[in-house]
Amino acid sequence: MTDLTETEKKELYSADTQHSYYKQQQTNDIYTVNYFLLFFYYIFLTYYTYYVYGSFRYSSLYYRKMIMVLLLFAYPFIVYPVQYYIYSFGTFIVNLVYNNVYETIAW
Repeated sequence: MTDLTETEKKELYSADTQHSYYKQQQTNDIYTVNYFLLFFYYIFLTYYTYYVYGSFRYSSLYYRKMIMVLLLFAYPFIVYPVQYYIYSFGTFIVNLVYNNVYETIAW
């Protein structure tokens, strides 16, 4: 076994390196879970659309149902920006109320 120099030990056993590694691992895990959830969402939505809206072509509410199906397929791409802005606005308001000027973008 080779002996490590002090700088190699510092880089290998650094808390910053370990913290960075675990944050990266957690981010990768969240990405993988989100990918599978999106996949299952579209499988379920395809199944739901086929059985519930199977004969909507001949319905009197054709355009309303078509818009609903298109919105359901676009939902994962629409909800993230809305959720992000609502969360950002909420944290901004909380930081203003508690006078945490270091956390707000206003300064």
